[in-house]
Amino acid sequence: MVHAIYIGIIIAMSVLMYWQYTRRCREQESERREREAIVGEEHRMFHFLHGLGESLQDDSSRPNMHRYIVTGVAEVVDADGGILYLLENRDRPELVPVYQTDRAAPVIPLPADVFELKGLRQQRRLKSFLQLTSVPRGVGLLGQALDARSPIYVEEVLNNPVFDGTANEIQEDLSAMLAPLIYGEKEVGVLAVVRNGGRGFSANDRDVFGSIAEQSSIALGSAIVHAEANDKRRLEEEIKRASEIQRILLPKNPPGLSDYRFASVFRPARMVSGDYFDYVAVDDRHFGVAIGDVCGKGIAASLIMAMCRSTLRNNATGTPSPAAVLHAVNRAIFPDIREDMFVSLLYVVLGRDSGDIQLARAGHEPPLIYRCLDGRVDVVEPPGMAAGIDDGEVFDRSLSDHGVHLETGDVLLLYTDGVTEAADSAENEFGLERLRDVLAAHASQGAQAVVEAVSEAIARFTGAVPQSDDITLIAVEKR
Repeated sequence: MVHAIYIGIIIAMSVLMYWQYTRRCREQESERREREAIVGEEHRMFHFLHGLGESLQDDSSRPNMHRYIVTGVAEVVDADGGILYLLENRDRPELVPVYQTDRAAPVIPLPADVFELKGLRQQRRLKSFLQLTSVPRGVGLLGQALDARSPIYVEEVLNNPVFDGTANEIQEDLSAMLAPLIYGEKEVGVLAVVRNGGRGFSANDRDVFGSIAEQSSIALGSAIVHAEANDKRRLEEEIKRASEIQRILLPKNPPGLSDYRFASVFRPARMVSGDYFDYVAVDDRHFGVAIGDVCGKGIAASLIMAMCRSTLRNNATGTPSPAAVLHAVNRAIFPDIREDMFVSLLYVVLGRDSGDIQLARAGHEPPLIYRCLDGRVDVVEPPGMAAGIDDGEVFDRSLSDHGVHLETGDVLLLYTDGVTEAADSAENEFGLERLRDVLAAHASQGAQAVVEAVSEAIARFTGAVPQSDDITLIAVEKR
């Protein structure tokens, strides 16, 4: 009996020791596999980071970078799918999908029609939906990741409080990791990977994913900054060329007429201008002077002004009526001008050997005339609405020719509103009265003295305040 008890104890101890041994072996094997998995994952991560640099050297395009990041991170963490969203439209920011793996990563709510399909048709519809669906900045899991400003892990997507989707087979037991992509302080987008069937991500997976997301943020942010710099450089070059073309279109030298002397100043506030002036030969007995200003600045304004110049020149030859020419300009630009834009124009036709002039004013600043006989300065204000507002029915009725006579020594001054609206540091405007005073003080010295004196007076008045609007001046002196 005693021997049986001893034998039983020995057997029990042997079984216990064997069980402990096998359990320890299993634990060691599990630890070994886990270490190998971690080492393999880290190896894949380093391989990914090295490959990212080489990939960008071979092809630095943004689509290639998107593809490499998504497919690479999915491979490193052994995910079933991945997707990359980038933040676009700064006024109403949205996360726009730019690349996804062959196997979908549905981390956003899905429409009902996806669930109604089966097999390949369902897969195609799912991928199409994910590829075409943008998400507002603060919505769902993507918004949660951006708000957290660090990677988040979602054990079950359908059970997450911010996930506003209905239960379905596609997203059942779906685990996800999402990381915000932030470059400096700038939000770039969100990178997401998923695993299906309840196969969650380990703590090491999350650490590796966070490291890859951080490096991807740097790569994407650098690429975006580089692309924006290239775009800005190209735009600056295009604007520079537009500025050069615009200056070519402006008169290089004043016309050499025996009975009139001309002087002009053109100072754009930017590289391209909405201001315009021109000298036009009408016929043997008449000569035209035009000045204009588009409501707006930049390239759009310069294009509209180029249209005005072309139309005015085409209609000026042989037409001594300035109103008829401006009627034609208005009809030409009205169909193509934006609703929020218009053009002010003043066109003067000088009579040769007579001093008689005709002018038409389409909403432009009223010209000034210095009278040599008594030193007074007259303001000439014929009626007329700006061009581009009406198709012609009202415009043609509002604008007609207005006659003025110039005596020897008289000076006609044309200008844009950048002259009178030039402001000092206290936001006081240069104004019409100061302009009249400068004209009265210097007109006796001739046209060139007038434009130089006005330019100097504006510079003294505004001081260090940057020029906010284009400035154009034309002085016409009767000889």
